[in-house]
Amino acid sequence: MNWVNPKILYVLLLIPVFILFHILRRIRLRNIEKKLFNNNTSRDIIKINKIRDNTRFILFIIAFSLLVIAAARPRWGEKPYVHKGKGIDIVIALDVSKSMYCEDIKPNRLEMAKLGVMMLLEGIGGNRVGLVAFAGDAYAMVPLTTDLSIFRLYLDMLQPQNFPVQGTNIGKALEVSSSLFDENSKGAKVIVLFTDGEDLTGGVDAGLSYAIKKGIRIFTVGIGSNEGTPVPEIGKNGKITGYKKDKKGKPIISKPNDMLLRSIALGGKGGYIRLRSLNLSPLIGVLRRLKKGEFGGERYLDLAEKYQYFLLTGILFMLIGMVVRER
Repeated sequence: MNWVNPKILYVLLLIPVFILFHILRRIRLRNIEKKLFNNNTSRDIIKINKIRDNTRFILFIIAFSLLVIAAARPRWGEKPYVHKGKGIDIVIALDVSKSMYCEDIKPNRLEMAKLGVMMLLEGIGGNRVGLVAFAGDAYAMVPLTTDLSIFRLYLDMLQPQNFPVQGTNIGKALEVSSSLFDENSKGAKVIVLFTDGEDLTGGVDAGLSYAIKKGIRIFTVGIGSNEGTPVPEIGKNGKITGYKKDKKGKPIISKPNDMLLRSIALGGKGGYIRLRSLNLSPLIGVLRRLKKGEFGGERYLDLAEKYQYFLLTGILFMLIGMVVRER
């Protein structure tokens, strides 16, 4: 069993308090009867009937418990449904190369980018989103979906050591991202590229041309500081084991390639923004104004809500309790 509002169940802790007050009330009434009636058992005297009074109290306690359970909205069993909505299609292409472990932005570029991705999606809401991770190659992690919980699950798992081919292949990332879109969709198609922009393999033009031909707009988000920082080496455990060096033994410094990212955004009829302090409001504002289209057909299984059974039974017990007279 699952609960939509489980915290409401804490209200059931009031039941022992109600029982205590009921016991104290019974003692007080018994004392009053002794003083007023002096144990007179005449039928002409109306008294509180102990059995009926307790029965009435138990009925109200049961009704109270059932209504609280109904308010917590219990769920069990499977309930299939088809999601339909209206919005745009967005594919997030996230750089997971080793340079994204640079710590010129705390805690590092990759973690900052992940926070930026979720802030972006929560800021625009109600759209279909997909996820592509790329380093030396690109991988489709999540197809277009409205289920942000699945998206977040895969986003959290992305780490450089999980991708065998290192480097930064932005062209391949644009190509794989473009393949996720539905050609029949009437809404805007958008790729948002989160990267430091250090393309080490070339081939950006081919991926960019492929996306433009499919009518996809491309926005780029640069990660990193102007000063840059040494590129770390990552062990299998995900920890930094050292820093990359050139042939002369000097640390290789990684800096965001603003020029390349601006060029990609310009060619893709989008825009470029540097991620600073998680301020993505300009990008969010632009995406909100894009043409929306209808989409649907995604089938989900959810737990069926059963609160109505507890609600109706609780009301029934309350009505019975109101009918039972305590005198």
